[in-house]
Amino acid sequence: MTTLKQVKMDKTYQDAFHELGRSWEVSPELFEKLQEITCHMYLPSTHTTEVNKLRYELFCARRGEVESSQLPPCEDCLFMHALRANYQAAIWRRSLQSQPFVANPTDCGWMTDEDGKLAVNWMRGSPAPDAVMQLLSCKCVRSCELPKCTCLSNGLKCTDMCRLQTCQNKAIEEEPVAQQSDSESDVDDIEED
Repeated sequence: MTTLKQVKMDKTYQDAFHELGRSWEVSPELFEKLQEITCHMYLPSTHTTEVNKLRYELFCARRGEVESSQLPPCEDCLFMHALRANYQAAIWRRSLQSQPFVANPTDCGWMTDEDGKLAVNWMRGSPAPDAVMQLLSCKCVRSCELPKCTCLSNGLKCTDMCRLQTCQNKAIEEEPVAQQSDSESDVDDIEED
């Protein structure tokens, strides 16, 4: 069954979409419903209603052999998308008002880039813990370029786990500054006397 057919048949889903744009904020209750809908879009037979749990279940079921496009968005990304969709729906709901109040888009899933233009704010936090980020890798051979490089496709820097070790997408590692302890500096002062 397609998602659209499911929405047409399920009053709970219709109510969730009907709530979009009524307020400039996305309530926790609305977001729970949107998570459930998203879970059923990716796996209609699931009883899981949280996208992060479903991501984990799908990842484990495929023993890690899964492209990121086959997984639902993480909770943080879905929330930011819900904020943007809600913002647009709120503008449409107020389109017939002569002077509607319009919330600041930077409070609704958007940000301003270095040129001051609106840009999508994809997520608030890191896509994964740092330990996991170091395990990600691409299989590029000659160069890391879109759309083939999975690191670039996901907005990440290449890591030491990547096949190509000389690409332009690697993070620049900074040399740690050696810190001299107080006792060492005291020894230096004594030797100078």
